[in-house]
Amino acid sequence: MSDKQSTNFAPVAVLRQTEYNRAEILARLNEQADAIGLRADAYAGKRVVIKPNLVAPTKPDGAATTHPVFLSAVVDFLRAHGATDLLLAESPGGIYSESTLKLNYKTCGIADAAAACDLPLNFDTTANTVNAPNGQACRAFSVITPIRDADVIVDLCRLKSHSLTKMSAAVKNLFGVIPGIRKFEMHSAYPALPVFSEMIVDLCQMLNETHEMLAICDAIVGMEGNGPTGGDPKTIGAVLMSKSPFCLDLAAEAILGFEGTISITEAAKARGLCPESLDKLDIRGVSPKEITVADFREPDATRKTFLGSLSTMFGGRLADFFAPRPFITNRCVGCGVCAESCPRKVIGMIEKSGKKRASIRHSDCIRCFCCQELCPFHAIDIKQNPLVKFLH
Repeated sequence: MSDKQSTNFAPVAVLRQTEYNRAEILARLNEQADAIGLRADAYAGKRVVIKPNLVAPTKPDGAATTHPVFLSAVVDFLRAHGATDLLLAESPGGIYSESTLKLNYKTCGIADAAAACDLPLNFDTTANTVNAPNGQACRAFSVITPIRDADVIVDLCRLKSHSLTKMSAAVKNLFGVIPGIRKFEMHSAYPALPVFSEMIVDLCQMLNETHEMLAICDAIVGMEGNGPTGGDPKTIGAVLMSKSPFCLDLAAEAILGFEGTISITEAAKARGLCPESLDKLDIRGVSPKEITVADFREPDATRKTFLGSLSTMFGGRLADFFAPRPFITNRCVGCGVCAESCPRKVIGMIEKSGKKRASIRHSDCIRCFCCQELCPFHAIDIKQNPLVKFLH
C-alpha cells in the first residue's frame, strides 16, 4: 500500500459542532484537514474505503450508528480532497451476508444517504487472512476484502460508551473489519478485557502499518450508559480528526471524562502508539478539556465499586462471582439473536408461559456483552449480583 502512515504522535484536530448540518460539518472537516496538514489532493488516485459504525440495524437518531448526514459531509470532504474511487464497507454484528448488509444500510439511513451522494456500498462478503507480525496477542486476522484492498481507510466512528471496553471510538470501530461471526470467535478466544484490548490494538496497529489512515469521530451526539447500542443519546458537540486512531481516542476519552481508564488506550500507550497523557498530545483547535461532558454516564458493567478491591483475592474468583452480568428482561420476544451471537453458546431459548424467551447460563458467561449489543429489542440489562448491596 502507498503512503503508509505512522500512528505515533499524530496531531488531533478538535472542533465544536452541535448540529447535523451537512454544510457546517463539511466546513469543520475542511478546517481540521488544514490543521493536521492534509493536502488538497491527498486522496487523488487512491482507493478510499469508508469504514462506518453500523453495529446493528437501528434508526439514525438512536446514536448507535453513523449518522447519514455526517456520512454525506464526509463524502463531500473526501471528494474535495481528490477521492474519486470511494466505497463504504462494514461488517455489522451477526452473519456477514448480503441480506444483513442490506438491512443495516437501509435501517441506519445509509442506503438513502449513499444514493443521494452517489457513494457505492459494499456487498462483497468475502474475507482474507492478513498477518500482523507485530501483534502481541494475535498475529493474524480475518479481514473483509474491501478493507484489505484499500489504499486509504477512513475510520468513521461515533463516540459512545461500551459495556465491555467502556468507550467505543476510532480504535474499537476497526473491530468491524473482522467478518460477521468471526468477531464472536475473537471474543471467545480473548475473553478477558486486558487481552481483548491487546488484540484490538494488534488489529488497529496492523491496519495502520499496511494502509494510510484517517480517523474521523462524530461526537456531535454520542451515546452514554449501556452502549454501544442499548444506551441513550447524549449531546457532546464536537468533531475530531486525526491520522492516528490511537491519538484520537486519547482525546476522546478526555472528552468523556474517562482519562486513564480505557484499557485499549492504555495498551496503545504501553506500545508507544500514542502519548502517555493528554498534555503531551498535539491538539489543534479546541482542548478536549473545554468540551468534557461532566455528567457523562458510563456503562453499568464498568462502574467502579468495592469489587475493584477484590480483584486479587482468591485468584480473582471472588470479584468474578460478584461482577455485573447480562440478564434477560421481560422485553424479550424470543427472537434468538442473542443466542446466535453468543461466543460461548451459553444462551438458549426456553418456553415460559407459552412464549419463547432467552435464558443465560451465567456460570459459563464471559461477559463480552455481545448479547446486549445486538439485541434488537434492548431486552438485555446489566445487573450486579444481588448480594453486592449487602457488602458495601
